[in-house]
Amino acid sequence: MSDLIFWFIVSFISGSIPYSLIISSLIIKKDVRDVGDGNPGATNAWIIGGWQIGTIAMILDISKSAIPVSLAIREFSSISGFNSLAISLIALAPILGHAWSPLLKFKGGKALASSWGSWIALTGGIAFPLAMMFLAPLHAVQKNHAVTVTLSILGLLVASYYFIMVFAIPVSGLAIVLFGILNLLVVIYKHRKEYSEGILFRGWIRNVSNLFG
Repeated sequence: MSDLIFWFIVSFISGSIPYSLIISSLIIKKDVRDVGDGNPGATNAWIIGGWQIGTIAMILDISKSAIPVSLAIREFSSISGFNSLAISLIALAPILGHAWSPLLKFKGGKALASSWGSWIALTGGIAFPLAMMFLAPLHAVQKNHAVTVTLSILGLLVASYYFIMVFAIPVSGLAIVLFGILNLLVVIYKHRKEYSEGILFRGWIRNVSNLFG
């Protein structure tokens, strides 16, 4: 229990650091919350600072989850009675820290980069290319980011048992499924307003539909 509390706190604190806000403020003297949807995330850092600032912010936001979760997994895996619930909670901690950062008066971002960081740590990196397989076609077909992200996480959940059997990953399938469900709940809550827009098909999809309509 003491290990769980320690790593949960460490992971939460790591996740709560608003790197996108810090990087944009230090380098280009701009606040990422002044653009886009107003959240302090890597997407808005990309919008306000270009791909260079956006890439740095994205790497830091992914790493602030991936690093502490990976370290926790390494420690917990050597403990008898490896607890899947404990690992899933630790993996969720940096996401909660990013989504409700005490450094920003509990007004954080939408926890997308931090989510991918935890997924990468839990799956030994397998989740990164797997997520791209879901994100790329969904983004190409429609514009509602909330729909794209939600379906991608669902895809990771459905595929979890497959890559557990094929690849040697650090944790159990139960830990991944528990984490995936909790992660999905956070993402749904943080994107709750965007769902009302529904699926926004891109222009080329509508053009193709008209051709065959």
